[in-house]
Amino acid sequence: MRVLIVYPRFERYLEAHPALGELPPVVGMWKYKMPPALGAQILATMPPDDVEWRIHDANLRSVDFDERWDLVAISFFTPQASSAYRIGDEFRARGVPVVMGGMHPSMIPDDVAPHCDAVCIGEAEGTWPAILADARAGALRPRYGPSRPDPREWVRPRRDLFDAERDYDWFAGLVQAMRGCPRPCPYCNIPGIYGRDVRVRAPAAVAAEIRELGGRELYLTDDVVMMTNRAMRRYADELFGAIAADGGANLFLTSSLIFNARDDFLDLLAAAGTRSLYYTFGFEPISRGLYAGDPAMTARAIDIVKRVQDRGIRFYAAFGLGFDEDEPALADRLLDYCARAGVITAEFFLATPFPNTPLYHQLAREGRLLHRDWGRYNGAHVVFRPKHFTPDALTETFLGLWRDFWIDKDVERSLSCFQSRRGAPSPAAPAD
Repeated sequence: MRVLIVYPRFERYLEAHPALGELPPVVGMWKYKMPPALGAQILATMPPDDVEWRIHDANLRSVDFDERWDLVAISFFTPQASSAYRIGDEFRARGVPVVMGGMHPSMIPDDVAPHCDAVCIGEAEGTWPAILADARAGALRPRYGPSRPDPREWVRPRRDLFDAERDYDWFAGLVQAMRGCPRPCPYCNIPGIYGRDVRVRAPAAVAAEIRELGGRELYLTDDVVMMTNRAMRRYADELFGAIAADGGANLFLTSSLIFNARDDFLDLLAAAGTRSLYYTFGFEPISRGLYAGDPAMTARAIDIVKRVQDRGIRFYAAFGLGFDEDEPALADRLLDYCARAGVITAEFFLATPFPNTPLYHQLAREGRLLHRDWGRYNGAHVVFRPKHFTPDALTETFLGLWRDFWIDKDVERSLSCFQSRRGAPSPAAPAD
């Protein structure tokens, strides 16, 4: 049995906005070519020994539809959906069965179903073996899942599948400690896919995996681990304590400003080898106060940056724009905040109502969605009518913040927190 796993193409910032082409090519994480996300890497871990399989990254090279496969599996998130649909349609027209899974299919399976033979909802460990068995028997079912397996059933992703030096700018090892999130953030699809109950791997097992990957830059994919509730604080103390006891690692972490900011925890993150903390602004109380110009909340946000960076950890800010409370004065406030706080590494994104999230349903009820062109649901396009901007004005604010923030930055210094930022070859843009 021959199985092709496809990671579809999606639009990146420079493709969307040529006006940003004046910025140095290393600015902004979303401009970087990175390997396929964990979904494809997990699928590649589980095929039986008698299955011949291959992963194809359509961001690098066009799909060869003439090669014969017994099954095509396409794992994708919303900005990849239009490309995924085209790929699925083409393979099915040639008589090849197609299964689709990942974040977008799990959130909106009815939209996906016309482009495939089977939709996988939820997590692959609970469905992929049955999908392979049914495909071998020629008896694929229309739906599999939803699946939310116990952490003991999770598999480690394959990390030996890509020619990183040839194809990618940043090849951090992705490490997953937990799935699920208790917070009902209106634009986030994590609770809808993974559930509101947080399932965690044993800290010792995560630390052991990190130890085995020693020397590489590692991206811990879970921002929930930074939260302030008591259970997460205990878990994080144990996890980062174990990593620190092993001598530390080269860690890239994510969070919002709703995080465990006590000094002893920040000390522990530094001891564990944390190089950068990526913070998402825009929706929680500190961000809302900062965006509104509240002096107390602004001072609190400045203090967080100082305490993080005093420990040798780079504060990487990601500012969301276009929420209903946002007004045109926001741009100047954010630039002023970055200057006062000493933020030298930042990016900006547009609020995006991913399908079947609370924000999506709210905007649909209010008649404010502009379209369902999923390829533009990537954080770089205005896809709904904002309350206090026209769509064009919000786009110009977004582009202006990118330009104004980076115009006077020393790029080498700003991105020095990363182990490897280099100019990999740029293949011709694939058509898929």
